[in-house]
Amino acid sequence: MIDYPPERHLLRDLRLSFERGSDDNTSRAWMPVVPELCTGDGAVRAGALATLVDVIGGGLAATAAHPGWIATADLTLHIVAAVTSGSVEARARVAHAGRTTVVIEVDIYDDAEARVGVATMSFAVLPRRDTNPDITTSTTMNTGPSTMALPGSRMRASMLDELELLVVDAKHGTVEAPVGEWSLNSLGAMQGGAVATVIDAAAEAATSAHAGAPLVVSDIQLTYLALARVGPLRTRVNVRGTAPGAVTAHVEMIDIGSDSRVTSLARVVATSSLRSDQ
Repeated sequence: MIDYPPERHLLRDLRLSFERGSDDNTSRAWMPVVPELCTGDGAVRAGALATLVDVIGGGLAATAAHPGWIATADLTLHIVAAVTSGSVEARARVAHAGRTTVVIEVDIYDDAEARVGVATMSFAVLPRRDTNPDITTSTTMNTGPSTMALPGSRMRASMLDELELLVVDAKHGTVEAPVGEWSLNSLGAMQGGAVATVIDAAAEAATSAHAGAPLVVSDIQLTYLALARVGPLRTRVNVRGTAPGAVTAHVEMIDIGSDSRVTSLARVVATSSLRSDQ
């Protein structure tokens, strides 16, 4: 893909900044907290945090796998506290770098240096193709602070609206979203964090309808089965269980335009709120 990402793109508008560790085994990233990334209770939504994790994890995994390339296999995110202001920081490290698999662990912190979440990603190591991006020139892997944001980069609507997400049936967690340029990855499919955000929204809708009260996603275990290339993407949610203050659900994402192929599966937990002041 030429000139990736384009001027108006998720990775620019989030205004992420990055810093690689001196040993190529660690990196850090920061994301400013803005209302467009938050749920109704004012906390950064799980999908936005998953996008931060996906970007820093993918960049570090690609470096660990070089000169080979990678494909994301899964992402697990556990949020323990809400982030409502300032910025959120992700600190990533290579937990395993083998011939066939790379595993990245990420700790997430708020401005007060309190840990608010943890995440793990695993990647399959693949032979490099000529069409794969050159990680050695990637902004996310530069030594010293860097960013993909441009002077005019910003979220101009909520993250869900930027994804053009439509809730079709809240009770069953059916939402739809196109595969648009704003959320493409370098391979021409929906970026992994954007996929997590769509799944987040679907689970939020279904579990809130089930509980009869607003819930927010606190845990995502997401498995990527195939690239979501065509669209529209549609979700199916099955509420699996209810415990005091929490609802568990299973989410499928299918690519309608690709013979309704299942592209992702997720187990999601939603709770009443992660804010300590509520």
